[in-house]
Amino acid sequence: MNKIVQALITLVALCLAFLGVIFVIAGGFENIAAGGAMLLVALLMFYFVFRVEKVEAAKPTLVSQTFNVKVEGSGQMTAKEVKCKSCGAPITAKDMKVVQGGLMATCPYCGVAFALEEAPKW
Repeated sequence: MNKIVQALITLVALCLAFLGVIFVIAGGFENIAAGGAMLLVALLMFYFVFRVEKVEAAKPTLVSQTFNVKVEGSGQMTAKEVKCKSCGAPITAKDMKVVQGGLMATCPYCGVAFALEEAPKW
């Protein structure tokens, strides 16, 4: 529900509650009945605004964020030539593909397929 509508309903409920209290204080059976009815309507309006706000607060909201990540190595980055483990022929990027999270290379000369593994840094 719109916040302006909620504010208007709350303002009307406050006015009704104020008038209801005045009527109850004035005394007399008709005044007390009218004041009680006004107070009841004001309480129902307050409950309605509270309940609508509570339901809207429980709804999930979609939050969209954009992250810019720049990856840099800790040292000098140089390109290494990859060679076939079987015949020693150079392997290019078009001969490599990712299979189940690992990098696989297929030699275009001898047809051998092998997994590329990162050499230990020590």
